[in-house]
Amino acid sequence: MNKHVSGLTTASLLLLLLSGCGGGGSGDSDSDSAVLGDVEAADTSDNESPTTPAQPATDEQRALPEATVGLEAASCETGEHLQGDRSYRVDMPSRVDGAAIVFQVFEPRLFDCRNHHPLILQSHGFSGSRETEAGNDPLAPVQPLVDAGYTVISIDERGHGESGGTVRVMDPDYAGQDLVQIVDWAEANLDYLAYRDDNLLLGAVGGSYGGGFQYMLYNVDPDRRMDAMVPQITWHDLTDSLDPGGVVKTYWAAVLASLGDAGTGFSMDPFIRSTLLEGVATNRIPDTALDFFYYHSPDYFSDNGRDLALYDSGNTDDYLLDPLTGQLPITGDGHYVVKTPPRAPYPVDVLMFQGVRDNLFPLNEAYENYKTMAAAGGDVRLLTYPFGHHYLAPSVGLVQETLENGDFYAQALPEFPSEGTGPLSSCGDIDVTQATLAWFNEKLRGEGNADNVITSGHQVCFSLAPGDSVNAPSMTVGGEAFPIDNPLSAALPVTVLAGPNPLPTVIPLTSVDQDAVIAGIPTATLSLSFPVDGLDSACLDNGDPVLGLGTCDAIVFVGIGRIRNGVPELIDGQVQPVRGLGEHDIELTGIAERLQPGDKLALMVYGQYASTYLGAFSRDLTSYSLVLDGSVRLPLLASDGQSALTP
Repeated sequence: MNKHVSGLTTASLLLLLLSGCGGGGSGDSDSDSAVLGDVEAADTSDNESPTTPAQPATDEQRALPEATVGLEAASCETGEHLQGDRSYRVDMPSRVDGAAIVFQVFEPRLFDCRNHHPLILQSHGFSGSRETEAGNDPLAPVQPLVDAGYTVISIDERGHGESGGTVRVMDPDYAGQDLVQIVDWAEANLDYLAYRDDNLLLGAVGGSYGGGFQYMLYNVDPDRRMDAMVPQITWHDLTDSLDPGGVVKTYWAAVLASLGDAGTGFSMDPFIRSTLLEGVATNRIPDTALDFFYYHSPDYFSDNGRDLALYDSGNTDDYLLDPLTGQLPITGDGHYVVKTPPRAPYPVDVLMFQGVRDNLFPLNEAYENYKTMAAAGGDVRLLTYPFGHHYLAPSVGLVQETLENGDFYAQALPEFPSEGTGPLSSCGDIDVTQATLAWFNEKLRGEGNADNVITSGHQVCFSLAPGDSVNAPSMTVGGEAFPIDNPLSAALPVTVLAGPNPLPTVIPLTSVDQDAVIAGIPTATLSLSFPVDGLDSACLDNGDPVLGLGTCDAIVFVGIGRIRNGVPELIDGQVQPVRGLGEHDIELTGIAERLQPGDKLALMVYGQYASTYLGAFSRDLTSYSLVLDGSVRLPLLASDGQSALTP
């Protein structure tokens, strides 16, 4: 390993995460003080269902408050200010509650008043702020876009940067309506924007929180103006992101609570902060809070799997204006009541990137978004890359990754951060910035062929390591089944340890005798039980709220490992929690790894996995020794990714 790699990698990755997951734009703007942004919900008719389409806004509702604009906008109609390549700040009050909405307009480098210019929206990671200078970050490729003739608006999301209001994690009723207002402003004030069939040509780009805003605008805009999106490392269902399998990602709950306050000047909704911290303390997130997070997720709009009900005067008396009280609008059975109904999806072209090692928003989240958006009829592509939130959650796997690829990073990252993230933002030789530009050129302007850059075509691109990838015809879910057997004797049960034990139980599943890859989403049918029959009859329904003593609160974490030269390694550092005695038919967390002849694959079972679930182990002393049974289905592919592999 190059002796200079350690310092280079540490400094580079720190800058990378600050810019991608929570860092600000190029400016030095401070956060405004928090302004509570709640407004009373409007009543709906008694016969309105959660699937009722949103009604078009009235002219009064869509009226734009007066805005403060840093420079006089360019105009093709008057021929003024067309020198191009300018940027300026815009500030206007929200139509919802008067909170400041602040964004930066970047004019195209050269104006074309005949063909006009599509609009691209860009936004930042959680606790970050807008771009105020054009740069080349793959999550905020402002300079390449304005050079290519696009108008770019970079947004301070609600409660972030200079924008006011409370951070409610992409609330449809607040952040969502602010986004609609920004697009309305652009149409009303920028006469050089391009249209197709009287509809604005609109795209969006960004990662993490800056990916979430794209889905939010897509779902709440009554005019359905979105045409092309490039969301990266973002979520589909925040309940799965923060509480998969009913187990709190305590590390991320603590990080998001502290990062949200530190990065937004304490503008985060106290309900979110208290919920995250309660999850850390009690190892559970209340159902009402899960409803709250679900409402702020793409899955609510496409499926409403939690059956959230629309607010009306008959189903709650508790719609409160001040979240400081900790109370929410809820039904009699304790479910959160919402204002914005789900809407049928419409076709939009989506190029999504997800970090295959990301342990906050893993590959499974992107795949769920992929299925939803593809079913709507657009051109939807899914690629993975090495970049992800896991760089903020140090683990043994991250150390191994850095050591294995140190020389590659040393050669490929000398230009970072001025030239982007290099190998971390590529799927093999597919660079995310080049792919983004090609995507918008084809989808918004009808120029070029994106497949010349996105060489995976309509296949899924799996990043196996920096610079190494494989294309597969589709996302592989499951595969050939392998039983969970005791390696000493199939007649003996497999015993695993729950509780604070950090060492995994390694259960061999199969071996490969040729070059291959494991890429996709493994699945499993698992059974957890006590070593002695009948003990579960003594389990208590309730116990101590922190320890849950006597409740048989069994928790284990399972992932797929690779054994090479006798040494087991958890693939991509990914585990899936399993909580509770009995049967579990689950998807494991998606992975992608190249295999060599002689490699063995194993199920690795942990009592705790501290890099993501710090302290989220079973705290019930009665549930530390468990019997595990079942089978695991592995997405094994030939080395070129084109066909299933049978070991």
